[in-house]
Amino acid sequence: MRFSNLLLICSVLGIAQQSQNLGLQGRPNGPDPEVKKSDVIVGFEWAGEQIAYPPPGPGEDLKLVGPVVPYFDKAGYQIHGDTFPMTWADDDEIYASAGDPNWGGKDDGLDVEKFSGMPPHYTITRVNPMSDYVGFGGKGPKPSGMICVKGVFYLAFQNLLGEKPPAYGTKSQHGSDAMIVSSRDHGKTWTPAFKDIKGPMFPGNVFGGPAFVNTGRNNANAPDQYVYAVSTEQWDNGSHLRVGRVPADRIQDVSAWEWISELGDYNHPRWTSNLQQAISVFSDDRRISLPDMVYIASIKRYVLLTWRLYKDFSPDDGTELMIYDAPHPWGPFSLVHHEAIWESVDMNPYCPRIPLKWIQTSADGVTGWLQFSGSWRKNSGHYRSHIRKFTMRVRRPKVD
Repeated sequence: MRFSNLLLICSVLGIAQQSQNLGLQGRPNGPDPEVKKSDVIVGFEWAGEQIAYPPPGPGEDLKLVGPVVPYFDKAGYQIHGDTFPMTWADDDEIYASAGDPNWGGKDDGLDVEKFSGMPPHYTITRVNPMSDYVGFGGKGPKPSGMICVKGVFYLAFQNLLGEKPPAYGTKSQHGSDAMIVSSRDHGKTWTPAFKDIKGPMFPGNVFGGPAFVNTGRNNANAPDQYVYAVSTEQWDNGSHLRVGRVPADRIQDVSAWEWISELGDYNHPRWTSNLQQAISVFSDDRRISLPDMVYIASIKRYVLLTWRLYKDFSPDDGTELMIYDAPHPWGPFSLVHHEAIWESVDMNPYCPRIPLKWIQTSADGVTGWLQFSGSWRKNSGHYRSHIRKFTMRVRRPKVD
């Protein structure tokens, strides 16, 4: 055998083994092949490289960011965190909640933060450390959704009752027992206080991590009188997406919530007030992690973002990115973009978001910035906010 041919065979075997290690052999073509490509958002491209949120610059007060926790002692001073469900509020600022923020004296649970300015020169400041919200990972409350409606903030979080087994697998992080709190002073105080919460609004994992569907500044572009939310059944690598809705003025009233119970006709779904009768509107085996959905009013499309860890709850094995669109929050969903190795295995990104303040629309499509988190491994330089610019090409319907 010629030495060059031997090298070629070894190279091919190495690539195959790497793909097997990443889990690519399970679905080499990516998302469910029965999901057709979108005929509305017909192109997605990156418009530059990812940008990590920078560490404090010269002259900045390190006390606002520190002390450096032992887990990230080699990474130095950083505004750490992940998940970042966010909303564009009435005061024209973006507010978010970080899970396990690990900066400024708050190391676990969640907090409330403000994203000011426009990319790439935005800044993150803390609004509220949410001192009562404690516990690392699935052991404590973690944010899943945030929305601003008529100047009132609503924050959905999961794991109110602590750690539980995941719905699928043994290593994935669960997402159960969700609750919603509200703020009328832009995140400074929240109702009910954590100590006054008697139990979850949505027990169990059927609707264990509600992600509110944001529509624009202060919910301005809502197409009807409802606020919608989507949820899968665990933090990472779930399988089913469910949709709930509630009148916009009754978000914290659990008796006012409804879920889709039958979807024979996408224009006229049936709704139920019994959470246990909620059906999946979109399924993809172990490929639907904590989702994000936004409504882009200029093109009248709902955009769903989700992701998959190639190894359950692993910060080391890479991730997969999926973006879909639909005419309704419940579908039918079409594939916009799939990335088998999102960014890099080392970065291990997750929880993609589209901040609606950061998008612009034109006759050709949509330009904006994707925001996401990075690997939570010890001393990771990626465990912080990242952004990357994108463009989506839109095919608009012909007007006679």
